[in-house]
Amino acid sequence: MRHAAARLPFTRRPIAVIVMAMAVALCAAALMEAQAPTKKALTIDDYTTWRSISGQKLSGDGKWAAYVLQQLNTIPAEAKPVLHLRNLETSAEVTVNDATAPDFSPDSKWLAYQVDPGAAERARAARRGSGSSGGTGGSGGSQSPGAGAGAGQAQEGGRGGAGAILPRRVELRNLETGAVRSWENIGTVAFSPASTHLVLQRRGADTAGAAGGGRGAGAPGGGAQGGGRGGGGTSPSGPRGLDVILIDLRTGGHQLLGSVGDIAFNRTGDLLAFTVDSAVKDANGLLVFDTRSGRITPLDNDGRQYNRLAWNDAGTALAVLKGNDVGKMREKANVLLAFPDVPSATKDGAPAPAPTVLDPAKAEGFPKGWVVSDRAPLAWSDDHARVFFGMKEQVPAPDTARRSTDETPDVDVWNTADERVQSRQMIQANQDRNFTFRQAFDIKAARFVTLADATMKDLDVAPDGRWAVGRDARGFVLDKKEPAADVYRVNPSTGERTLIVKGQFTGRHVFGISPHGTHFLYWKDGKVQAYDLDAGTTRTLGGLAAPGFADMEDDHPGTRPSYGIAGYASDGKAVIVNHRYDLWRLPLDGSAATSLTGGQGAKTETRFRLVRTAPDDPTLPRSAGPRGTFDLTKPLTLSAYGQWTKKAGFYELADGALRQLLYEDASFSTPIKAMQADRFLFTRQTFVEFPDLRVSGPGFADSQTITDANPQQKDYLWGSRVLFDYKNKDGVRLQGILAVPEDYKPGERRPMIVTFYEKNSQNMHVHTPPVYMVSMGRMPTQAVSHGYLTMMPDVHFRTGSSHSDMLEGVEAATRKVIEMGYADPKRIGITGHSYGGEGAAYIGVMSKMFAAVGMGAGVVDLSNDFNMNWGWTYAAPGGSGDTAFNYYLYSQGRWGFSPWAQPDRYRNESALTWAPRATAPFLIMHGTSDPTVGFINGLAFYNALRYNGKKAVLLAYPNEGHHLGGLANQRDLTVRFMQFFDHYLKGAPAPAWLTEGVPFLKKDAK
Repeated sequence: MRHAAARLPFTRRPIAVIVMAMAVALCAAALMEAQAPTKKALTIDDYTTWRSISGQKLSGDGKWAAYVLQQLNTIPAEAKPVLHLRNLETSAEVTVNDATAPDFSPDSKWLAYQVDPGAAERARAARRGSGSSGGTGGSGGSQSPGAGAGAGQAQEGGRGGAGAILPRRVELRNLETGAVRSWENIGTVAFSPASTHLVLQRRGADTAGAAGGGRGAGAPGGGAQGGGRGGGGTSPSGPRGLDVILIDLRTGGHQLLGSVGDIAFNRTGDLLAFTVDSAVKDANGLLVFDTRSGRITPLDNDGRQYNRLAWNDAGTALAVLKGNDVGKMREKANVLLAFPDVPSATKDGAPAPAPTVLDPAKAEGFPKGWVVSDRAPLAWSDDHARVFFGMKEQVPAPDTARRSTDETPDVDVWNTADERVQSRQMIQANQDRNFTFRQAFDIKAARFVTLADATMKDLDVAPDGRWAVGRDARGFVLDKKEPAADVYRVNPSTGERTLIVKGQFTGRHVFGISPHGTHFLYWKDGKVQAYDLDAGTTRTLGGLAAPGFADMEDDHPGTRPSYGIAGYASDGKAVIVNHRYDLWRLPLDGSAATSLTGGQGAKTETRFRLVRTAPDDPTLPRSAGPRGTFDLTKPLTLSAYGQWTKKAGFYELADGALRQLLYEDASFSTPIKAMQADRFLFTRQTFVEFPDLRVSGPGFADSQTITDANPQQKDYLWGSRVLFDYKNKDGVRLQGILAVPEDYKPGERRPMIVTFYEKNSQNMHVHTPPVYMVSMGRMPTQAVSHGYLTMMPDVHFRTGSSHSDMLEGVEAATRKVIEMGYADPKRIGITGHSYGGEGAAYIGVMSKMFAAVGMGAGVVDLSNDFNMNWGWTYAAPGGSGDTAFNYYLYSQGRWGFSPWAQPDRYRNESALTWAPRATAPFLIMHGTSDPTVGFINGLAFYNALRYNGKKAVLLAYPNEGHHLGGLANQRDLTVRFMQFFDHYLKGAPAPAWLTEGVPFLKKDAK
């Protein structure tokens, strides 16, 4: 006892010390925990704090980056865009409120952009019907009120008056000095290719709501309709002229060009052509401004309307149309003017040039009653020998008088003998009215050459203009067969046609004319075929060494397509073809193929694809080599994607060897290289990481993040994704992606929501910011933040059992997640939209695994839908207007047979058939004006569930289409989606609309 007593103080003192130390440590930990910020769950009110990045540009010298940050989940005019200009050498940044559409000059000395501080007020005025000028979006399509940087602060609608709207303006910033100049009410902005001049064209009424003011003017080579207006299929009516301010960037001087219609620099930028199109036509004409001397030379003047200005590639020749309206007729009477030697015409003392003229009234062989049409662009051949143009029949102007059906019958005659069903004709009516036939004008011989006609409407001209390829689809326009055509070589010099192949499948089976204009490539008999346009012979490419290039992953009925063409060799001798994993070089002479990637893709199940990082130099002539080809003697950049790992990144292919540059558990955008520097701009994203902008050197691995669009994300509960494998009953390997909440603890069983649409595992590393739901197929990020597991499985499809395949794949993936220990099997919901919506409806009535079902805009009666016109009804005309036959037989439907061939299959695969079996509650969403899947589907399914005593709510959004467009409707759906699943999967109190409904007379009650 004494020994024990003697030891007692010795043993108890350390215990006391330990207890005290533990207490202090616990207190400190508690204090630290109390001080550490607690992450919170996302709420619907947090959505508008998220921002997106758009308009990102890298200067040609790689020293500057520009981009726009703007709010998500707002109407475009209230997105509050902020332009950021970052010096990549110093990291200094300049911001400009309400600014969009940044554009660097080619010499990297200037930045132009649009500023619209009155966008939000203009949009509100438009909604009030005040008649205020402008559209709802203003320049850039996403602006907001606020103080903009720079000069030019004026007001629309009465300067300085009450309620006046601040005007739009363009600002030009000197990147070296930071000096800013501005001009109001500018619609079109374009730098000259040599950066000597800036074109500023006033905003016209037709561009009041255009985004960024269309950058078509001044495009090197001269777009067919310089100012970005009057594109294919349209014909200008009335004077189009708008004033242009021409800025000399070398001196700062201004020059006003009045009533300009079209305007375009030539490829080198030393000449600027423009047309004058004024209300008083006697001063109209075609003129050329010499940027070196500042002299303007008129090439032609007439009291007619000039349009469709086009330079040749060399920048030495011009073509234009001039014409007048014809009384009581729809089309203008145009003549085509070609000026083969513009530089000579602009010299001092040069006589007025005499153009070569195509006058339909005088041209031999030009069909009577037809016109040279201003509804199609003009284009030169590379040898400057021909101008290609559009021709169409003159017809009477439409009678727009309204008449009662008591006076005039109004009837559409649907005849089964119609080549195209009536609804498709209705949808394509404007396209048909404006269709032009491609023809050629031989400049030297001043001769008209017929290329296309009613027997061969589709015609593609080779890039160099030496050959053309046409398609005769007569007899193949059948909505229950795969589209096909007879294909012909056409000689643009003579119009002579030579058959290439009969009955060739089109679409993915035609690759087109090679960039060098020497071959026409197509897919036939499971091989790549090359027709030599000069020799008139066809070769099967690849030889015996080539593997099969058929897309074995394609699960649609019908002829199996290939993986496609990756590009062409710059020497014009080979085409680069995609294999499932590798890249192959196929010589156009038919000799043996070689694997560029050495089979490494197939060995590692990594998909390699060519990516183009360097922009084409628009100032280089085509004689330097066709644009868009790949020089196989130089290092190439390849994208890499792991089929089963979902890793992604980039490799370099050089001297036949692959070198990994960057390969990570992430997703990347294609890096864009600065024109004159080895600096690249791209994004990296994961489920957690927002795709902020990065800059790097050639290897990409040294990238630095230059944006932080959403720093607030760190304050919210997020999560992570898990990739998992599973198999269907045939043993096919499939994958799914599971999002796990950030506060998940191992062993917990959480509620789970499943959504699906064909395959989704490739989106493993895609970041989804909080955005309002536009459909029932988009999983809100809010769900994971609120503790849900969310899962997206892949579905393997067979022919003729699509909905059963969805059921099988989704159930197999769901069982796998349950086996993995994540999901509570009693608290699992499913949702889908469109094709996924019809699958969700079918799964909801056939499966017992799901406690709640969301279904949006899905077909529920397959036999009925087979006989509906695709995306079209008289009440909601839209879509293609075609029958659904092709969709069901060969496309996404994947049935491969009609409902009359196997009626029981169609009936048994339809959710409506099995409505009495439903046990889970349904939330159905459908826009009443849905042109893709008729609203009758959602209504019929609701009625079937109602009749059979099931729980169901139909959210019908009046006047909405296949996806919700109204911002308030998107927010409403997001709220109701979460309330529905919170109630049935989490036991949250049900909102009144879910249990009691909303009486129509109380619909608008606050």
